[in-house]
Amino acid sequence: MIAARTAARAWRSTRRVRRTPGVPEFLQVARQSFLELQAAWDRADWRALQQLATEPLLEDLREQHAMRGPGPNRTEVVELHAELLSLEELREAFVASVEFRGLIREHDDAAAEPFRELWLLANVKAANRGWKLARVQALA
Repeated sequence: MIAARTAARAWRSTRRVRRTPGVPEFLQVARQSFLELQAAWDRADWRALQQLATEPLLEDLREQHAMRGPGPNRTEVVELHAELLSLEELREAFVASVEFRGLIREHDDAAAEPFRELWLLANVKAANRGWKLARVQALA
């Protein structure tokens, strides 16, 4: 994985983000994290989710899980693309905006449906825990 400080200095504009060395590796890790998070959500694996998401997002996920109910959940990610939109260095953290898009199937007997989401990933400098998902926003 690329060093966050070096990446933040280099990635000052969207145009430069796509051309910076390390972006493909970062996006590969982001795609893997997407798949891991989806699988953990399907299993309601709170220990795994805690490793992947910030505490405020975990609270949101717990509320969504309560509305979903205790039954099994299965999501098949049929196609997944990721694009790094920005990377910023803030006083206490690095924040990356990644757009995910692709096809997802949530029921065995249903066709895969397109989706687009914006993920905000945070890497808190003092915590030295690596990147965690801080927010998810569905895009139209």
